[in-house]
Amino acid sequence: MNVRILHDGSFIRPGGSARVARELARALDAPVTVGHTVDREFWNDVDANFAFQNEFHNGFSGRGYDYIPKHYAEFRVGQRFRELDFEEDILLSTSTMSKWIVPKYHQAHINYCHVPPPHFYAIPKRGVINWAKSLGLGIIDQHFTTFVDQILANSEFTRKRVRRHYRTDPPVLHPPVRVKEFYHFEPADPPYFVMVCRLVPMKRPELVARAFANMDTDVRLIVVGSGPLQATLEQYRNVDVKTGLSDEEVEDVIARSVGGIAFAELEHCGITPKEFQAAGKPVIVPDEPNLRNHVVDGDTGVVTAISEAGIRNGIARVLNREWNPNRIREVAESWSQEAFGNRARELLQEVIDREE
Repeated sequence: MNVRILHDGSFIRPGGSARVARELARALDAPVTVGHTVDREFWNDVDANFAFQNEFHNGFSGRGYDYIPKHYAEFRVGQRFRELDFEEDILLSTSTMSKWIVPKYHQAHINYCHVPPPHFYAIPKRGVINWAKSLGLGIIDQHFTTFVDQILANSEFTRKRVRRHYRTDPPVLHPPVRVKEFYHFEPADPPYFVMVCRLVPMKRPELVARAFANMDTDVRLIVVGSGPLQATLEQYRNVDVKTGLSDEEVEDVIARSVGGIAFAELEHCGITPKEFQAAGKPVIVPDEPNLRNHVVDGDTGVVTAISEAGIRNGIARVLNREWNPNRIREVAESWSQEAFGNRARELLQEVIDREE
């Protein structure tokens, strides 16, 4: 199976999509071409090359990308991927702009879709230019999608959006979770809940922080992550913010918690809830897709209303009952790295058989 993984890269620390690309490279024993990255060490254990590293991070051009809108930089990444030439039989793109590669006649192109680009479903800002930009990006994305032989969706929620926007029904390949790395301890005293996320509005950390700040209890919230809301969150009562933790330190924080909270707005997949469950911890999630799909209410976590009162109700429900850590961990097993690798190889073989 002659495969090459393609990944956009990022101006921030590698996140979930980069972890998927890295795990695909491991599972398929394939090289990976990363557009650019701020953390080359993240890719040390796979055969990675960085196609546009100098342009985006070094010299005058690299400094220039600090001052231009994000979507212009992303567009440039897409342009650069379009210029690349590969010889492998299967090209597996794992992000929106790396999808712009146009395969040769003998190549199959598979795209792992985390979510269709938001210009398909987000309401454009007012103004002719914004509407034109949204329409233009949609047309370009649709154009390059015609060169994709198979789309893979990361969740049922993403699958529905792919069906709507690309008019194809993709199989689902859940992203990998390091299930074996997580473990369970009895909750610390005093008890705390944990939230692991980027500190940005769409993850709703401030809503969760307000819920804890207004509780008359010794239960605390530990927020693990960094971002523009860090200073704001640090002002709230009953809230501790931890940044720069290693994977091992995050695993320990989760292991000693009462439970996890994953409250992002319209999360398209959500690896964090499965990491909490891998540690045998119940998860509090909002009553909206896709996060509620991770939880059987009252069995592996709590589904609650999107409000401070709803979060406090979820906290009370977690605290006031006994949970079965082994039962909760079982839910995460189907998202393990081993399950991911097996499913990825199975889906690629289906594409190969179809193309022959």
